[in-house]
Amino acid sequence: MVQTERDRAGDAHGDGAMPAHVPPELAMPFDYRYASQIADDPWAYFAGFTGGPEIFWSPGLGGYWVPARAEIIGAIFQDVDRFSNGVVSIPPPPRPQSIPASLDPPEHTKYRKIISQRMFTPRALASLVDDIAAITDELLARAVPEGQCEFVADIARPLPVSLILRMLGMPGDVRARLTEWVRMIFHGNSVEEHLEGYRATFGFLGDWLREQLALDAHEGLVLPAFVEARIDGRPLTFEEMHSMSMLLIGAGVDTASSQLTHAMRYFAEHPEARERIVREPQTIPAAIEELLRRYGIANITRVVREDMVYRGVPMRKGDLVLLASALAGLDAGAFPDPMTVDFDRPGVKGVHRPFGAGPHICPGAYLARELLRNLMTRIVPRLGEVRIAPGAALPHASGITVSLKSLPLEWSGAGAG
Repeated sequence: MVQTERDRAGDAHGDGAMPAHVPPELAMPFDYRYASQIADDPWAYFAGFTGGPEIFWSPGLGGYWVPARAEIIGAIFQDVDRFSNGVVSIPPPPRPQSIPASLDPPEHTKYRKIISQRMFTPRALASLVDDIAAITDELLARAVPEGQCEFVADIARPLPVSLILRMLGMPGDVRARLTEWVRMIFHGNSVEEHLEGYRATFGFLGDWLREQLALDAHEGLVLPAFVEARIDGRPLTFEEMHSMSMLLIGAGVDTASSQLTHAMRYFAEHPEARERIVREPQTIPAAIEELLRRYGIANITRVVREDMVYRGVPMRKGDLVLLASALAGLDAGAFPDPMTVDFDRPGVKGVHRPFGAGPHICPGAYLARELLRNLMTRIVPRLGEVRIAPGAALPHASGITVSLKSLPLEWSGAGAG
């Protein structure tokens, strides 16, 4: 019998464990991965925990602390002295350390500079941002005449995969394979499928890196940055390049795909909002921030460095802490009426934490916002009167990201431009 990821998590990490240092009144089951409500409306589930204790303990998946206020989540993100980045997910993944995601300053800073200062600056990404329109037009050219598509498979996943391929300098003919492997890694139906996708991507990237490093010239943004980079005066090792490449694919593709899909669903269900961004494009920057707040997708892990009492809560060295962007974005103390999308809501940016904060803030935030801008300026107008296909099931999945598994769309009156 195939063992599901939930079964494995329960077997390996002891669901229900209650450490002696956790006050009973702070114990609240919070199954951010597998709660039955997640499939239908994960944000309603998350929002239900924002009115209780500021920080509580969830005993499942091995047990972990959950801050439930935007201000505390932001503070922990920035507090690298007391909270480590040594574990990247709950339950801890059975894979090698991820560079630089699993590292703490000052080691983390050395590797992050390679990404943030060589690959993800607006200047470095300028040509890539130009490519977004061309890739979008290619994908829409196939979909628009049909009057329907499965948005995740046809647009939301291939678009960021294509951009990552261009960053890596890879040929476009591997897009279909890489797209499927990323799906398996993040949304496989079993542990076996998840690991198969991970192994396939890991092996493919390793072979490609060896071939490329044997050449004298390198295309794209990634390999030139890797080859020229120095860590304490030495070149990057093959293993370091391999790990960083895996991080770019994993973090870059799934987060962008998920954000695009949630935003597209909102516009398909709210024609008045769709019409407004087309009629008033000056609204788009605020719309991007509000949709990132309302549909927070990132579930990020930190590790308590030493025994301490944090805001009145007894924490022990090694305790895991879940920082959920949905809990930050749906905190009614920070955002009145948080379940309502309001493009005129003031003071969103800098509080909702869709990309984390502090030294580990996502270096791809600029590109993610550009992809959402592209959705609102190019995709939504082209699809015209878009709607969700009648009778379509819209199941969600939650893990490191909160995602829609599929989004079947139909449209009429699609634009020509």
